[in-house]
Amino acid sequence: MKVLIFCTSYFDTEELYQKRYQKWIDYYNHHPFTNDKHMYLIDDCSDLELITDDAVHIIKEGQLGSFQEINKINLYSFHDRKGLNWSHNFANNEGWWRSFCAALNIAEEYNYEKIVHIEADAFLISKRVFDHIDSLKTGWMAFWANKYYFPESCIQVICKDQFDSFRDFASCGYHELAKKGLAEKVIPFTYVERRFLGDRYGENVDEQMEGLDYFCQTKLDTIITPESSDTLQGFNIIVWRTLWRFHLFQLVWSNRIVLLVLIGIGLILLWAIRNGVVY
Repeated sequence: MKVLIFCTSYFDTEELYQKRYQKWIDYYNHHPFTNDKHMYLIDDCSDLELITDDAVHIIKEGQLGSFQEINKINLYSFHDRKGLNWSHNFANNEGWWRSFCAALNIAEEYNYEKIVHIEADAFLISKRVFDHIDSLKTGWMAFWANKYYFPESCIQVICKDQFDSFRDFASCGYHELAKKGLAEKVIPFTYVERRFLGDRYGENVDEQMEGLDYFCQTKLDTIITPESSDTLQGFNIIVWRTLWRFHLFQLVWSNRIVLLVLIGIGLILLWAIRNGVVY
């Protein structure tokens, strides 16, 4: 299948470009996963002078179809910025929705058969998660954000059979989409994949943990290393990944602090009853 990989982007400083977007480019460009794929940053009118990598091919708004051959790494840039409009939706503003929906226009212009959306602060890590994404031929799939108990919009796979659904969903325009709420709750996924180990760990930690399949909300200074294809997994990682396939285990783990507090209170009450403190 001809595959498009994209993230949305906006940068106004060299540090932000280097530590988020150039990091994303380097990470995936040097991974075998992208050997037969094209990468796009779909951009909300950033300062393109900040781009220092000559391998990034710039396509400006209105130029789709002007290039017969597309480079491996591309940046599609809109003429004006819409991301300043946060009035309707703090998490997914008009700029994000416009860039997200533009992926379908690019896919149809250049005959891509699968769209893989990986945000610039989201990283696939394990060989098995890369293989899973490669294996998908139908549907609109998202992974799972267990912390918030909703689909992970930062990593999605949209196959060609869902392009019509994507078009219908986007037909109201990015201004209206920004009014609908969180992308995680309105995008018409056909399937949410919950068997892989990952979450928005970057909101709380600065380092990659062992055994993860994916890592989202990565901080600028956090370095993520992909799993080598010949890595032998330890017993603890095999057990952890196996347990994570069960929804009940995910639910217990996400509420572990509350459960520990309740167990503690229960033990205190039991001790008090046994010692005559409470009747």
